[in-house]
Amino acid sequence: MNVDSIPRIWFMLSGVVYVSGIIFCLFLAPQGFTLGFVTGGGLVLVNAWASARKLKKSEFLHRGRALASVLGGFYLRLVVLAICLFGVIKFLHVDPVGLVTGLSVIPAGLLAMLVLIYIANRRPEEA
Repeated sequence: MNVDSIPRIWFMLSGVVYVSGIIFCLFLAPQGFTLGFVTGGGLVLVNAWASARKLKKSEFLHRGRALASVLGGFYLRLVVLAICLFGVIKFLHVDPVGLVTGLSVIPAGLLAMLVLIYIANRRPEEA
């Protein structure tokens, strides 16, 4: 397995979870919950994409500078995410449960990836 492709697969699976969640929310949930899910999932996917991009661009030749850059970028994104969440809750009046459910898109994508890895690594006699 190519280890470099794992973040791309994880991001794609998270996107699939996000899109399927939007479809389910459109048909089964109220509008406020759907808006919260869409907003939370979009924010967390953009944050994950920015994190992966930052790590890919980091040059680890100078360990101290690279670590400071990655951690600084993490905390900056965390502050921006907190400000965005505050603005969404304060001004858009979304359902907080839908927002938290949307924020769970990345961990759900990770869980889906782990399940697929487990299924793919089973021996034929186990199936």
